[in-house]
Amino acid sequence: MAVGLIALAAAGHQAWSANAFTLASDVFPKKATASVVGIGGMVGAAAGLAADLGLGKVLDQSGRKGYFFAFLIAGLLYPLCLLLIHLIMPRMTPLGEDLKPIPQP
Repeated sequence: MAVGLIALAAAGHQAWSANAFTLASDVFPKKATASVVGIGGMVGAAAGLAADLGLGKVLDQSGRKGYFFAFLIAGLLYPLCLLLIHLIMPRMTPLGEDLKPIPQP
């Protein structure tokens, strides 16, 4: 049962990351895609570093009870990020080479 749940969670995370990586190339033109992905990776690495340091301090202070909140937050971040993406780009209009939205029919 545990292996099946872990496999399901890993598959869901992989599906999420595959869609997140293609989002930049679907929206931004070729000349900006690498920069957008690079900046996103840098921000993600910095956020991961801060989250690891913060989680370590929280778990040191709260003990085993802190894991519940860590996993709760980790699980809620996927729908929260999806909501944020839809709020920022509700129509997901691609940008042209001049970095202006391409009109959709």
